[in-house]
Amino acid sequence: MTEFAPGSPSLPAEVNRSSDRPEAMRPAVLALLIAAAALPYLNTLLNGFVYDDKRQILANPYLRSWRYLPKVFATNVWSFTGAQGVSNYYRPVMTLGYLFCYQLFGPIAYPFHLVNLLLNVGVTLLVFWVARRLFRQDAPALIAAVLFALHPIHTEAVAWIAAVTDLEVTFFYLLTFALFLWLPTKGGGRSEKIELAMVVSFVLTLLSKEQSLTFPLLATVYEHFYREDRSQTSWSQKVARYGALWLMDLAYVLLRVRFLGAFAPQEQMSSLTLTQIFLSGIALVGKYLGKLLWPVHLCAYYVFHKSASWSDPRVLAGVLGLLISAVVFMQLWKRERIVSFGLVWMFVTLSPVLDARLLAGNVFAERYLYLPSVGFAWCFGWLAAHLWQALQGRPLARWGLAFASASVAALCFMRIVKRNRVWRNDIVLYTETLKVSPTATHIRNNLGTVYWNRGEFARSAEQWRLILDLTPDDPIARSNLGLFYTNEKRYRKAARCFRQAMHLKPNYTDPHTNLGNVYEKEGKLAQAELQFEAAAILSPFLPSTHNDLAKIYLKEGKLRLAKEQYQASLSAQRNEEGYYGLGEIQLREGNLAAAEQNFQRAVALNPFDSRAHFALAKVALASGDPATALREYQLGLKTDPRNSVALTAVEKLEAQAHHDHRP
Repeated sequence: MTEFAPGSPSLPAEVNRSSDRPEAMRPAVLALLIAAAALPYLNTLLNGFVYDDKRQILANPYLRSWRYLPKVFATNVWSFTGAQGVSNYYRPVMTLGYLFCYQLFGPIAYPFHLVNLLLNVGVTLLVFWVARRLFRQDAPALIAAVLFALHPIHTEAVAWIAAVTDLEVTFFYLLTFALFLWLPTKGGGRSEKIELAMVVSFVLTLLSKEQSLTFPLLATVYEHFYREDRSQTSWSQKVARYGALWLMDLAYVLLRVRFLGAFAPQEQMSSLTLTQIFLSGIALVGKYLGKLLWPVHLCAYYVFHKSASWSDPRVLAGVLGLLISAVVFMQLWKRERIVSFGLVWMFVTLSPVLDARLLAGNVFAERYLYLPSVGFAWCFGWLAAHLWQALQGRPLARWGLAFASASVAALCFMRIVKRNRVWRNDIVLYTETLKVSPTATHIRNNLGTVYWNRGEFARSAEQWRLILDLTPDDPIARSNLGLFYTNEKRYRKAARCFRQAMHLKPNYTDPHTNLGNVYEKEGKLAQAELQFEAAAILSPFLPSTHNDLAKIYLKEGKLRLAKEQYQASLSAQRNEEGYYGLGEIQLREGNLAAAEQNFQRAVALNPFDSRAHFALAKVALASGDPATALREYQLGLKTDPRNSVALTAVEKLEAQAHHDHRP
């Protein structure tokens, strides 16, 4: 290893001392790393929930009660959406973190963003400490950690709440590796406390994200080819250090098979051949290396195009990237072996995201580089420190290098701050993403939904038609366009869209719900009932499916079945519609106390629910309490001032009160 002279005037004293223990980190270094990791992302605290955040947090019933904790560990992350929630993503740590945050702070975005920011700080500190332990020098470790903190490729992982899985897996992955390095080295000794801490940390790594499975391989490679005492320890001593990690990998795979039915129950692109998978993987390597070296034109959704030929420019770029990496690796292996481990880290941790069949529609994603970029930062940090040392005695060149480095750091800082604003809200995120990826139909669909929720129906229909021009078999756009026709009362055309969507995606809940609404509007209650029943079966944890079915049962006079559906709705998640509906049935049954309790619960969830206030007024009248009835009617009229029934009732109650108070 190239030595940096301790106390050299060319480097600050704080970054020339080294120790194995994290508590030896100098205050100035600690402050610099915290600032580099936190300051560029402070404006993310102003961002809201975007994209998948809204479904994973705001619409996730698992976060509403601790009683769903077993489901957090026994199902995939989308299981709460029902039959359409089949997924390869098993990440209990993510949902558990959301559960804690939601229970403490409620549906507020700020604390969720703060968690991401703090995790990024923690990861940056671990990048520094592990690099210092590897290199035995602070200078390359500090450069590596600052580069990691200021690399713009990380903005998606930190600025997007739903990308917390990449922060979590990287934090625990680095922590596990730090503990692995901390295992006694002389003669292959043992430390039960460190081993236990390493096992616990690796369990959390496994429960964070699938990339964690690569850790035992990385540990094995390090143990046999990089650890300082590798020549003094026997095979049995080496295996004793990492053997438990492989067993835990096996247990994790069996756990996934047990809970998910298969390690990866869903193949997104099953039509890809083995050759196409291999070539596409090489093309992805080239793209990932390109983004690490030149992080421009960043985008939240990259459209995947399979590669089927060696002559594909993307494949050629990947081959070139692999060849250059191999040459760099061999040079580092000969000159400074420990630095070459950074490349091993980068490619080993990147490998799980190179198989297009196992990933979601966005096969390439910037957040997937968060963990692999640790190895890249280590290599770059050592090379930069080595260059600085090589320029010793050339002060002008060093000043130039320092100025260039500071300029790049400032540009990266500003790029991160600017990029964070893209994640401010859905409109900004989707429109900016479509500027880079105009054929990203998934994002365009979401943009159409945002316009729909804002009442801009023509603009939403325009987005959905653009999607169907690109991909006529898109079931989501087809179903959404049916909503537009329903709104225009073109029921026949709407029904055709919903049936087509069902055919294209049989386990998709929305077309059943939407078609049920069409039938209900047409007075075809029996047919509507069948569609709502199908929706409730497909998505049992969505309260709206049970509420829709309950309303149909009420119209058909099936009070018992309606009551069961409202109870199922409330079992999935507390919601005002469920409480109001259940209260209405109990009011019909003459159970005034139970009805009043449920109406009060509806009001507690939404104080502006005029229906619940009017219902409480009815209960009060039935109980002989006209004063309370008058008050509830008046509260309801604040949000529904033209309700004729309530206005008439108020007139009568006020007249009666005036009559009762006459001398």
